[in-house]
Amino acid sequence: MRTFFTILVIFIGFSLKAQTVLDFKKKSNTNAAPRTDMLNLLRAEVKKEIYQDVVFVVNHFLVSGNYAWLEAEAQPKNGGKLIFPKDYQDGAYDCCQVQSLFVKSSKGAWQIAASGAFSTDMWFECIGKEYPKANPKIFTEAAYSSRCEN
Repeated sequence: MRTFFTILVIFIGFSLKAQTVLDFKKKSNTNAAPRTDMLNLLRAEVKKEIYQDVVFVVNHFLVSGNYAWLEAEAQPKNGGKLIFPKDYQDGAYDCCQVQSLFVKSSKGAWQIAASGAFSTDMWFECIGKEYPKANPKIFTEAAYSSRCEN
């Protein structure tokens, strides 16, 4: 009987850990390293697109297990306004929103699974359903809509 309860407690512990959702919207002592790593990955992707260093105003950043979902606004690192290349997305962009889904690799490093910057469409609608191993609680309603097919 004691073995049964030990196994039950271990199972419940793993179940609770799997469902834990951490809020990375604001930097703290406990999330500083992984939060900074993920934002730096995204910062590098944005720089490849618009050739500028940016900082992010984070609106939503939730992490659970090996997945994290971010929605933020990009701003130039030096202040002012972002300046887009003349041919950027054929002039069709929505300043300054950025979204990203991060996935932790088997080696423990965060990677970008999908991201979009300055998009005029909701490319991320239903992305939560495309990654069934991700906890649905990390996504905003737009990213995990009930309209999406299973």
